[in-house]
Amino acid sequence: MEEPPQPAPKKDWSHLPTASFNVETGTWSKLNDDGVRYEWDDDKQAWFPMWDETLIQSQQSAYKIDGVEEEEPAARPRDKRKVVYTGLDQGDDSQHQKKPKPEAKKPPNTSIYVTGLPPDTTVDEMKDSFGKYGIIMEDLLTGQPRIKLYKDQNGNLKGDALVTYFKEESVALACNLMDEAEFRFGEASKIRVQPAVFEAKEKQPLTEEQKAAAEKKRLDKQRAKKQMQKLEKRLDWFDDEVGKKTEKLAKTIILKHMFTPKEIEDDPTLLLDLKDDVRDECTLLGEVTNVVLYDKSEDGAMSVRFKDAESAELCVARMNGRFFAGRRIEAYHFDGKEKFEKSKTKGESEEEEKQRIEAYEKWLEDQH
Repeated sequence: MEEPPQPAPKKDWSHLPTASFNVETGTWSKLNDDGVRYEWDDDKQAWFPMWDETLIQSQQSAYKIDGVEEEEPAARPRDKRKVVYTGLDQGDDSQHQKKPKPEAKKPPNTSIYVTGLPPDTTVDEMKDSFGKYGIIMEDLLTGQPRIKLYKDQNGNLKGDALVTYFKEESVALACNLMDEAEFRFGEASKIRVQPAVFEAKEKQPLTEEQKAAAEKKRLDKQRAKKQMQKLEKRLDWFDDEVGKKTEKLAKTIILKHMFTPKEIEDDPTLLLDLKDDVRDECTLLGEVTNVVLYDKSEDGAMSVRFKDAESAELCVARMNGRFFAGRRIEAYHFDGKEKFEKSKTKGESEEEEKQRIEAYEKWLEDQH
């Protein structure tokens, strides 16, 4: 007896490892990586999930909510089948699946917004105050600092400003150290410093003047490139100062005008008291590893060494220009070349040791 003729498939998927042909239905099916079997539809030229009782139960268990009874079985959708991917002549269908577009990366915020400024504030004054926390961006064409003092309709300063840095890290540093601080020493009013927030604006057609300015920028592209290279070199210098190339020096800060030689001579205990006070104050900025008081220094110099360069940078920003005992402190990074003198404790001559002991004994007698 001859066997009945077998239905021939309209599409041959025998090259797929997980595909199989059902003789009874005359259709191809394949097992996907997610454990779901799909069926090929020649009319729609696409794969569709095969709904059976096992698949429905697995879907129900995956989305089952504790405490909720779901006795009725899920109904198999009829005409609302979801196309998973199309099957063209390529053997690998995964290439046709649409990938989600990556989210647009937000540009870094390198600007701060300052309010509460005096009505006579100048750009140079802003540059001196906020230039301590990083390199201020320059206009690539004019070379002027990117500092904008806002004015009202009459041309008078409103008391707020925008400062744009070259690096994003400077924003947090400026906000931490200058927010709620005095812009000018001795003035009661304080300024507010916050990261700038920009609102998106609708694009408007360019005017002829704006088009001309855009064309000028395009033609001056080479000059702008050189200006950026200049800023990069300045950044390298700035990094040297904070210790990326001279790590040990970057951790050491010199403080001048902390005392006078006469104060040390009149009160020898000031050596220890002043060192302890400076250590306690600087510890608020970071871990301090060493404090040295150069009692023979005419400038009243002290050195403070921190565990990391970042704390040393904060010390300069916090201490430089600050007043102490009526004197204005000068704080800067130690360059390794400047020399400071202090009393010897080891290796001093007998005469020097004798003079130091006699001076201390005399001070003790004066206290009684």
